[in-house]
Amino acid sequence: MTSTLTTSGRTAERPSAEELFARAEALVPVLRKRARAAEDLRRIPDETISDLHAAGLLYVVSPQSEGGHGYGMRELGTITRILAKGCASTAWVYSFLVVHNVSITQDLRHLLQGRPLATAALSAGFQATPSGTAVPVEGGWRVTGKWPFASGIMNADHVLLITLEERPEGEDPVVLGLCADVADVALIDIWHMAGMKATGSNTFALEDHFIPADRQWTAFGQERLNPADPDDVRPLEGFSIIRMFDVLLAAVAVGCAEAAVEDMHQRIQTRIVGFGLGPQRDHPEAWGRYGQAVTEARMARTLWDETLRVVSELSDRGETANVETAATLRMASPRICQVARDAIEIVVEGSGSSVFHLDNPLQRQQRDVNFLKNHSYLHPDGAFVPAGAALLGVADPVDGLLLI
Repeated sequence: MTSTLTTSGRTAERPSAEELFARAEALVPVLRKRARAAEDLRRIPDETISDLHAAGLLYVVSPQSEGGHGYGMRELGTITRILAKGCASTAWVYSFLVVHNVSITQDLRHLLQGRPLATAALSAGFQATPSGTAVPVEGGWRVTGKWPFASGIMNADHVLLITLEERPEGEDPVVLGLCADVADVALIDIWHMAGMKATGSNTFALEDHFIPADRQWTAFGQERLNPADPDDVRPLEGFSIIRMFDVLLAAVAVGCAEAAVEDMHQRIQTRIVGFGLGPQRDHPEAWGRYGQAVTEARMARTLWDETLRVVSELSDRGETANVETAATLRMASPRICQVARDAIEIVVEGSGSSVFHLDNPLQRQQRDVNFLKNHSYLHPDGAFVPAGAALLGVADPVDGLLLI
């Protein structure tokens, strides 16, 4: 079902959330077929980006005044989880392109050029700290530096970067968010990884490059440059990108675990175990492994569903998380990844060596989730220590919990 909405004088067909979910589900087998080619490319295939556009999935949270669908975290998180059942790298890049477009619609709307989405990768430097320098000059800045881990840069037209603006002597430099065109940056090909291979999360560099003043955007923790139009539907503008991460990064792991369990169900029905051991469906240990894997995947999904609910409600109310809520959310996504990893390991252990063929999605799901759980935001050491300290009241929670 679609509904016709008119906002700010613009009329657009708005698919229902359920229709968008169905379109994402329809892409899952397509993404599976392309997954090995995507890994070989070390980027998302152009055909996949075209499919995401054609399905309207990239416009899920874009403002209705820009021709988008105007949905929020519930819908974005759900679509990300569904797409991960087909290809974790695609789901990851998809969610980042959508979230980065929030910054563009918020502060750089001239880059849209009449479209609901402009593709942009983001690097804040190493572990979300500023990198490089920006020297103020007439009309803008001259920027020099390197920015790593720009997921989706191989599929983007723009890059969002966080740097430090040099100030007069005696003044501390200030954090500055700027935007450059991918065509103007030097790409440094570092993304040769064992997991999440198709995200193309390469480094980019600028050397004394001029960025004009109209390319400034609101970096993490900075005050909004342009308040959202109260008469428009712009659900995620001004909302914490860190709280979005609590949902979206773990969504990829959950989708992988759910797909692995679904595949195990089918495999047990048809697999003949080697050395004359007969049909696997007759093996009680296979029944037990499947039951255990189902339970682990369900545990990951249940915690993720609760995280999605809390973050969506914060977004709907336009609120910042308090210390207790932020600590709870900060701890959830690493644990979700651990449990999703456990579900996949159980499936792998009960599936035979044939699943390690590069065309088999299970070996890729295992590699991708093992990779994800070591991501700096998804690693337990970086989450449980500051969150536990904050809940005990023994440490300043602001830095560790990223209360923005």
